[in-house]
Amino acid sequence: MELQLNMGGLSSFLAVPTDVVDKYLSVASGIYIKVLLAVLRANRVDTAQIAHKLSIPESDVQEAVRFWIQNGIFTESAAAKSKEAAPKQERKPRVVSTAQSLTPEEIADRIEKNADIRFLFSAAESIVGNLLTSTQQRTLIYIHEALGLPADVILMAVEYCVSIGKGNFSYIQKLCAGWADRGINTHALAEETIREQTLRRTKEHQIQELLGLNDRPLTPEQQRYISNWTEKLGYDRELIQMAYERTLNAINKLSLPYMNSILNSWHEKGVRTPEDVAIKDAKPSARSNASGNGWAPSYDIEELERRGLNVPKFD
Repeated sequence: MELQLNMGGLSSFLAVPTDVVDKYLSVASGIYIKVLLAVLRANRVDTAQIAHKLSIPESDVQEAVRFWIQNGIFTESAAAKSKEAAPKQERKPRVVSTAQSLTPEEIADRIEKNADIRFLFSAAESIVGNLLTSTQQRTLIYIHEALGLPADVILMAVEYCVSIGKGNFSYIQKLCAGWADRGINTHALAEETIREQTLRRTKEHQIQELLGLNDRPLTPEQQRYISNWTEKLGYDRELIQMAYERTLNAINKLSLPYMNSILNSWHEKGVRTPEDVAIKDAKPSARSNASGNGWAPSYDIEELERRGLNVPKFD
């Protein structure tokens, strides 16, 4: 069928780069194309205004702009100028939208034309041990194109998540979003991050075993307590075990807040080793023995005095 265009009836025209038609018309989603046309029409990148005009989330517009920048249609300078001119807004969480709406045909086209995507899909299938579903494929495309993480970094994230029993792709996407926010976008940075996270999980598991909490996952509150002891206070398993034993001796049950008060108190007093604990415990006896009567109280005089209590003195 042939059509004749009535060009004379149009008052103005919009120039579209030929590469858009030749290379990306079959690859880009409908929203990407709409955002492209809106930017070309306004001759500037105002993501808030475009989002309002197209009635879509601003995050979708930002994702589309990143796509055209990555493919050389837009330049970083144009987008940067728009950001400088616009008033600062609170950062909004990323929303998976356009990438998650790719059709099977669009995904197949990416596999055919993008070597990174082919490699990413193939290696990810080897790691998870199954063929990827279309939803999982869309998630990986989103991480690669919208979050901007290279294929090797994404695969490191997938492998790490699978190794800790959290191979769900929603979890993988959340982890990758955190990495992207922190600028973890190279193999070396990802490797260092995984090493730190593995060490943290190892310490957490050791304390979990010590406290007899192996029968269920730790709650967020329990994780915060353990993180405080191992990371903020810097205590190892031996000191934490001593605090655990003192808690059982004092109240005959496990209480993380009680343990926390002991460890915080030790930290405030500069206690770093079991030897430091022994020295601290010996202070009341040493002071009492100095009086010459050989009597030693069973309570910590210094601690009671610090709390403002009147403590009897024996001379």
